[in-house]
Amino acid sequence: MKIKGSLTLPLQPNDSARKQMSSPHILIADDHAVIRTGLKYLLARHFKDVVTGEADACSTLTSCLEKESYTHLILDMQLGDCNSLERIPEILSNHPDILILVYTMSPEAIYGKRLLQMGVLSFLSKEEEEETLIHALTLFLQGRPYISEALRSAIEQEQGRTGQSANPFDELSEREMAVLRFLLQGLRVKEIANRLDLKMSTVATYKVRIFEKLNVNNVADMHRLADVYHLG
Repeated sequence: MKIKGSLTLPLQPNDSARKQMSSPHILIADDHAVIRTGLKYLLARHFKDVVTGEADACSTLTSCLEKESYTHLILDMQLGDCNSLERIPEILSNHPDILILVYTMSPEAIYGKRLLQMGVLSFLSKEEEEETLIHALTLFLQGRPYISEALRSAIEQEQGRTGQSANPFDELSEREMAVLRFLLQGLRVKEIANRLDLKMSTVATYKVRIFEKLNVNNVADMHRLADVYHLG
């Protein structure tokens, strides 16, 4: 992790982002104390009301997740007593609401796409500069994915080779796109119904159709897909 002296960024999230970022409870799992300390420093410096915990091994990671209700997990792929890649499915199964950012020296080209498919929200290399790290953390605390240009390009190239290059969002109707954009903004079904003057049941049906057409299981997956296709 490249931590420079002092970097001040204009982090001014909108009201929706502020609501999602309120009092995040973040577990930092890394077997290097300097990484944990550096991340805690950056989180405290650039984000308000952040509560952090630490784990230096898979055994302490499991214990921490059982004892506390963490909203976010920053995870290194290689912990002292295990390969945490093997633990991610179990973590997501036992804690389905937790958001995971993998922060690692492991090569993005090999693991990035696989981790995103497993349900990890973001993948970030420890080689990135501090500015990129803070940008990724900002998105992470908003519940939005960070995907590097290199990983995005690799995903798009693979989709092209497999004949899946068509933008899946093109399959959505105008009304479904309207609902989609509100979902990406963090609005709930009731709020969307009020905005579009529709019944809640109608909006819920649109949401199901959107998930089916995009082949996603939740809003976090939808955010990742929207980011890959540069959906603003």
